[in-house]
Amino acid sequence: MKTGPSKNRVTIKGTKEGLTIIMDDQCSFEDLKEELREKIAKDKQVFGNGPEVEVTVDTGYRYIGEHQKEVLSGLLKDAESIRIKEFRSEVISREEAKRQREEEGLTPVTQIIRSGQVVSVRGDVLLLGDVNPGGAVEATGNVYILGTLKGTARAGVEGDLEAVVCASVMEPNQISISDVMFYAPDRYEKKQSGPLFGEPVFAYIATPEKEISFEKTRLLTQFQKQ
Repeated sequence: MKTGPSKNRVTIKGTKEGLTIIMDDQCSFEDLKEELREKIAKDKQVFGNGPEVEVTVDTGYRYIGEHQKEVLSGLLKDAESIRIKEFRSEVISREEAKRQREEEGLTPVTQIIRSGQVVSVRGDVLLLGDVNPGGAVEATGNVYILGTLKGTARAGVEGDLEAVVCASVMEPNQISISDVMFYAPDRYEKKQSGPLFGEPVFAYIATPEKEISFEKTRLLTQFQKQ
């Protein structure tokens, strides 16, 4: 694909998924901006008035912050047929790395969660204690409770439909996984007490019904492999 004289700081490649703009990660950002501006102006075949094209901007080992993304997005808006699909980089910020570690890790918590208390964790949470009525534990990942769940447990709070809620004794008031709810008011209105099951179980979203179901905890490994 011919783009005219090039300093090879910005390379445009076409694929079946759209266009990828590959940016040199050794030169200055100002040089990148100038060459991208030149290519947009000169290459009418790529940045013409045809149908909208999705573009992935690949910056290699250059970290691109929000301000720089806005600058590049502003340049590409000059080509009306361009829509940025994503920015791709091999490096991330310290804050992003910390967030990823949290989301991929398991946070142990040792306490009894009493009425009015909410424990919120990024990633998976392992609670060594009970969740009393009126208390809640929530996580962006899975919720594991080595104790009795009598209050509320929320897993996958940012939309993870594959998250689970496990409890040694399952006697919940409410369970949610992503936006799917399980609520047991009838048991309390009828003053029924005791666990729902005779052994530890986990709650998960069953498909295609998209409702919360329960299974024996000893089958959790098999479930997660599926």
